[in-house]
Amino acid sequence: MHALQSTIASPVWSYFATICSIPHPSKHDRKLADWIIQWAKEKNISCVQDEIGNLILKKSASHGYENNTAVILQAHLDMVPQKNNDIDHNFLTDAIKPVIEGEWLRAENTTLGADNGIGMAACLAVLADNTLQHGPLEVLLTTDEETGMTGAFGLKANALQGKILLNTDSEQEGELFVGCAGGVNVTVTLPYEIMESEPDNSAFEIVLGGLKGGHSGCDINLGRANAIKTLVSVLNNLEGVPFHIAYFEGGSLRNAIPREASCVISCDPQYQNSIEIIINTLQKKLRNQFKESEPNLALSVKSYDLPNFILTHKSQANLLTSLTQCNNGVFSMDNNFSDVVQTSSNLGVVSQNRNNRGVFDIQVLVRSQVEQEKQAEAQKIAQQFEQHDATASLTGNYPGWTPNPHSEIYKIIEKQYIDLFDKQPKAMVIHAGLECGLFSAEYPQWDMISFGPTIKFPHSPDEKVQINSVDKFWQLLVATLKAID
Repeated sequence: MHALQSTIASPVWSYFATICSIPHPSKHDRKLADWIIQWAKEKNISCVQDEIGNLILKKSASHGYENNTAVILQAHLDMVPQKNNDIDHNFLTDAIKPVIEGEWLRAENTTLGADNGIGMAACLAVLADNTLQHGPLEVLLTTDEETGMTGAFGLKANALQGKILLNTDSEQEGELFVGCAGGVNVTVTLPYEIMESEPDNSAFEIVLGGLKGGHSGCDINLGRANAIKTLVSVLNNLEGVPFHIAYFEGGSLRNAIPREASCVISCDPQYQNSIEIIINTLQKKLRNQFKESEPNLALSVKSYDLPNFILTHKSQANLLTSLTQCNNGVFSMDNNFSDVVQTSSNLGVVSQNRNNRGVFDIQVLVRSQVEQEKQAEAQKIAQQFEQHDATASLTGNYPGWTPNPHSEIYKIIEKQYIDLFDKQPKAMVIHAGLECGLFSAEYPQWDMISFGPTIKFPHSPDEKVQINSVDKFWQLLVATLKAID
């Protein structure tokens, strides 16, 4: 990323390069936290780590700004670990490899971690630059945001003294986010029974891949294929073939639209030609159906070693019917903000425990700006699975962030944006979970705003950040800090 060092936001790019070099996937951000702790010590910046793993760093006000309102800059430490299946990358040990591609920065076949690494880099750059003008400053870097918002849930009251919070975790330059969706997980356990395979049968692996996936909130309205739902529809179109499922899995994260899914089936060898013809026909239909949103969709079938066991007829019916019925996608749009999804769900993961338990673990994430709708849709999905011998529970519920029509920080940052870029920013809510909703429980007095650079396709290997939007993000952040009195 050396070529980026000449841009306006060069301090941000420098710290982002370091962040990319240190593995920090969700649940494993300790290495990055340790580096920041050591970095702060070397720069004589106060840094403490709370019992949950959050970092709180503090910097005194600039000369003449001592009596200004104390401000909190906030980002999260972790990144979503997603990669293309055909590459070898260990997110626990390997660095992210950024690549400049025209006006964008992306990574080689993995998520980039611009979500929320750019925001985190900006926080560190502010702490390190003693020429900037600002009041008393605190930086909050939360742990495990992407897989449960653990840090935000665990943040204690009175840990911070600031009155204004600048969240750096939104993903469209020119938009100022004043609210966000809440979310709840529908966690499903679907038991299954097995029987022995017929020894004279043949087995086949069906794989659906090449999909874009993406953020289950921000990208849920883009018409992309959900690999799990689509593969289930493929199996439902094999109704003329008496097949038995041995294995079925798809997706890897509840908050990412699943890009890949696979299954292994067995049947009498006489049906091999029929299966191959059907799969080839279905691939053409799916490519036509998703020609705009999924140009690289690939559906394939190949021979597979015959498994010892297959699902019983009832267990197979329970699996296919429950996944078919599971509500997925956009349910309603927000009447107050144009083109913003209000309520949605994402069937994100189906994993199969092939050991003693004999269960499918299924994860669905429901999001909404309206708490009542969120709970109603989650309950409906849970009941859909429970009708087919599954147990379902609602877990990890987190609130949305309700817009504050009297926000002073919105007025301040709006003015700075107009002064800098001669353009009116757009007030928005985001159909994704920001930690602001959780912060309001312990810190109801905080006046909050979220803004950031333009990041496309987060939570997928297509993730990329627009380079010049980082320049504008940095300019706006510096001007806003100076303007808060």
